[in-house]
Amino acid sequence: MTVAILMSTYNGERYLKEQIDSIINQSYTDWHLYIRDDGSHDKTPTILSMYEDKDPRITFVNKNHIKNVGVTKSFLELLNNIEESLYMFSDQDDVWKRDKILLSVNAITPYAQNEQPACVFSELQVVDRQLHPLRLMNGKNYWFDFEHFLFGNCVTGCTMMINQQLKSQLKLNLTNVNKLYLHDWWIALIASTLGKLIYIHKPTILYRQHGDNVEGSKKNNLFTLLKRLFHLQHEEDLILKTFIMLQEFQRLFNDHVKGIDQQYLTGYVSLLKNIPFSERLRLIIKLHPKRLHLKGRFLFGFVILFRYKALRYANN
Repeated sequence: MTVAILMSTYNGERYLKEQIDSIINQSYTDWHLYIRDDGSHDKTPTILSMYEDKDPRITFVNKNHIKNVGVTKSFLELLNNIEESLYMFSDQDDVWKRDKILLSVNAITPYAQNEQPACVFSELQVVDRQLHPLRLMNGKNYWFDFEHFLFGNCVTGCTMMINQQLKSQLKLNLTNVNKLYLHDWWIALIASTLGKLIYIHKPTILYRQHGDNVEGSKKNNLFTLLKRLFHLQHEEDLILKTFIMLQEFQRLFNDHVKGIDQQYLTGYVSLLKNIPFSERLRLIIKLHPKRLHLKGRFLFGFVILFRYKALRYANN
């Protein structure tokens, strides 16, 4: 089966060659890399053109119409316009381990054969700029249920593979992409409702941390908690973006959500309205936020109960 690898780039000249070379050197060779540049003003477009000339399996899809639309819209535009059996997503600054594609294909093939919507994701080896190992990103912190995906994401886009059956369920042409926070989280939400999530415990990628990442790896420790407590505006912004995304999910997929999942979805989307403190408190007690770490639940509850003003104006 041919794998369509979707890459969105933006000012990625520093590490881009290393990333593309790691794809070229994969043990699984039946792939095609589609790259969309999101408005780079460094040498990224020149590098992409060079690789397109070098390997017929690489296509620089918007070479003559480069435009900035943002990372989520950029990835989903690629996904919507390309047809293949399997799809993967690639960042511009990581390094793929040699068997990354092969492991993902082997994991997803049984579901593709049964025409079941499926999404594979894996552990990540977090590394520094020079690719020195730092830690594993997930450890035991991964989940498959809808309720946990309402409050957080463990499916990192650069480890994902989805099949055509799942793509066909995404309603890409009906989705208001401006309401989506992250493309990988959005797809994971849908997969947890309409399909199957499969986890590969072995790291398939060297996930580079260099300070410029759009979404990076963060340690969950006391220092991080204190830092977040003193920057609650950031927490408010994240929660607001999450609820707006859930509102869009509810609009498109509400009929597929049943039972307690439906109660969670309806209850937390309602927080976009002007709801009294007592109702917010009752919601959190009855349907407590499903976060793996106590620190995360505390911060979430604190913002909802005491820093709620920003959420009232979500639809303005």
